[in-house]
Amino acid sequence: MVTKDNIIIQCKDLIEELNLDYLSLEKQEELISEMSEIVYDRVILRILEVLTEEDSMKITKLLGDGREDEAGDILLEKIPEFDNILKSELMGFQNEIIEAIR
Repeated sequence: MVTKDNIIIQCKDLIEELNLDYLSLEKQEELISEMSEIVYDRVILRILEVLTEEDSMKITKLLGDGREDEAGDILLEKIPEFDNILKSELMGFQNEIIEAIR
């Protein structure tokens, strides 16, 4: 299941790939936080496009009840290409950053 921790780890890797690891740790953490929020929101939007309203409500309820593992199981069942969605959103975000830097 997608968690913010997974995305934060990917964003840390992205900082290194973009050669931004020269920045102060404070600035890196700020960038990682901002980047992870953007990517997380994009992944959630993509997931919601695939799920039915009923599945979305069920997963939301499970997450609200602190039952992340069960919500994750449903997501993996309903969206077998989940890892590809995450990778796609990360790559898209990385490309946007590279274009903005140029």
